[in-house]
Amino acid sequence: MSNITAARFHDETAAREFLEATRWPHGPICPHCADVGRGYATKKPGVYRCASTQCRKDFSVTVGTLFERSHIPLHKWLLATHLLMSSKKVISAHQLWRMLDFGSYRTAWFMAMRIREALRPARGGTGKLGGANKVVEGDDTYVGGKAKNRKHHVPVKEAVFSLV
Repeated sequence: MSNITAARFHDETAAREFLEATRWPHGPICPHCADVGRGYATKKPGVYRCASTQCRKDFSVTVGTLFERSHIPLHKWLLATHLLMSSKKVISAHQLWRMLDFGSYRTAWFMAMRIREALRPARGGTGKLGGANKVVEGDDTYVGGKAKNRKHHVPVKEAVFSLV
């Protein structure tokens, strides 16, 4: 689990660089023609242009994602996504509104609904993680005991997550 005080959750440039490194580990990929690694940076930060002679379109890391065409800063999107995904229980849009300090509740509601919609399976999919007629169970626990009971260099409690 990552720390919510990380720079990518509070700085727009760090958020864009994190998303670029995560989505494009081998260089920018044009979402229009799927040309890999031939995009080059323009004068605008975070905007690339396809080097293919047939395409030559501008694109950014958010094209084709749930963050596309949004006026909400990217670092707020990443923080909202992190909070919704790392919560053991559902976070309401009202709680998201309070935590992210938005001007209006409608913005938080819009973000929560868009993130949840992105998690839905694609049309025609089975909707189940394990496949048709399969069940996937997940659980988490902490392994380790109290500090006074541990011997010399035994690690502190470790979080363990398993899928069956």
